[in-house]
Amino acid sequence: MNFNSKLHSFLALCLWIGLAHCVKNSNAQDLSHRKSELTITVVNAQGVPVPDAVLGLQMKQHAFKFGTQVRDRFFSISETEFNSLNEIQKQNLLPNLTGFGMSRYTPDWQDAVNYRQAVLSNFNHVVPTVGLQWVAFENNGPAVPDSAISIAQENGLSVTGASVVWQRDRWPTPVEFRSGSSFDAQEFHDRLVDDRLSATGIMGRYSESGAGPVITDWKVLNEPIHESYYADTFVEAGIYDNEVDALADYFVRADRVRSDSVLSINEFNILNSGNDNAVIEYRDLINDLLAAGAPIDRIGVQAHMSRNDVSKADIVRRLDILAETGLGIEITEFDSRDDADQLTPEEQERVLRDMLEASFESQAVDGFIMWGIWDPGHWRGNAPLFDEDWNIKDEASPWFDLVRGEWMPMLTDLELNSQGKWTAPDGLISGAYDFTVTYNGKTRLYSDYDLSSDGNFLLAIPEPSAALAGFVLFTFACRRRRVG
Repeated sequence: MNFNSKLHSFLALCLWIGLAHCVKNSNAQDLSHRKSELTITVVNAQGVPVPDAVLGLQMKQHAFKFGTQVRDRFFSISETEFNSLNEIQKQNLLPNLTGFGMSRYTPDWQDAVNYRQAVLSNFNHVVPTVGLQWVAFENNGPAVPDSAISIAQENGLSVTGASVVWQRDRWPTPVEFRSGSSFDAQEFHDRLVDDRLSATGIMGRYSESGAGPVITDWKVLNEPIHESYYADTFVEAGIYDNEVDALADYFVRADRVRSDSVLSINEFNILNSGNDNAVIEYRDLINDLLAAGAPIDRIGVQAHMSRNDVSKADIVRRLDILAETGLGIEITEFDSRDDADQLTPEEQERVLRDMLEASFESQAVDGFIMWGIWDPGHWRGNAPLFDEDWNIKDEASPWFDLVRGEWMPMLTDLELNSQGKWTAPDGLISGAYDFTVTYNGKTRLYSDYDLSSDGNFLLAIPEPSAALAGFVLFTFACRRRRVG
């Protein structure tokens, strides 16, 4: 089969896939707020419209934040460093799941390669964990998180710094400030401010003037409803009058250091609940903090789902309750539970689809973060996407049907009008796109066009040169591949 025949067959297959998505999802909810208007004009080297050219396009990356948690060291480790580790050290790159009845998993180098590639090819955002937490950063320094952050950013992914303040009476609080130790409350408070909420602390280090890569998205306060050890200690010592004043002050201090950043609060069991009591309590706390002067930019909603009685309607209603604050919302830690037979694979598939649809359809939600992707690297051994052998799980199908499918447009054989223009009839999902133009039997690739807002792009066909069509076919085919 010659090249043109191969290209025709490939484009026909792409068109069939696109039509299948349209038929399958004809009842999809309104996504107009996720779309940008697009007009493309094709001209020749003299600027004359070329109406008989044929246009193709494919999204490369979403504008909407689709992210995942990553294990800092496993994500960033080099082959040389990996091969220098003994078996136990390799196991320690991943969580210890023996408490869930699972044996320790020893990764090989191919696992590390697959892990990084799966993250880079599926997501546009990461949340490195462990390395930026208080006691971990204090004990181990910045080398590992710096490396993980830099790799992500070099590959076009943005980063959340987590967590600045996590008020636990256990890890990641330094041992000397836990309740079993003897300490002065004022010293505890001052160290917290110096290490986590000052220009010389963690947030300052990852700023334009700091030594590390720049992070402009910070989870300032984690789980304040469930963890109140710091505020309780400080209020009892008379440092603050009440808990709300203490929590609000964390945000005020964070804003002084990083007014250029998005500052968020985060909490769990808000969606994974049998009623709306938890979401109402969370909304009311946020409103109290805003009234006390806390410069909160975003509400984080963990979504560790273990209940089979939470419907999409429940999720939508609870997101709407939080949206009453006027703040944006991010799903921060999605996964589902089966470590004690909470959810069947079928129920996990449903809850992932419900969560994705409810989030993407909501005008208040601006991000969806998974809490890991691969079973051995997941905190409870049940990641949303890949099993131990890197097979795509059946319950992961909504991710590939929606995020990597229907919501990631790929259109072919688009005809131009007499002025050489094509306009997307209903707009396109916002993101970064590649375009192709086929003219006189040759196909040329136009890469990396930003459609995060309305776009009107001019594609100029240069004077005849070596055809790039073989490269285009290879590139488009590779971008449809999945890890597994």
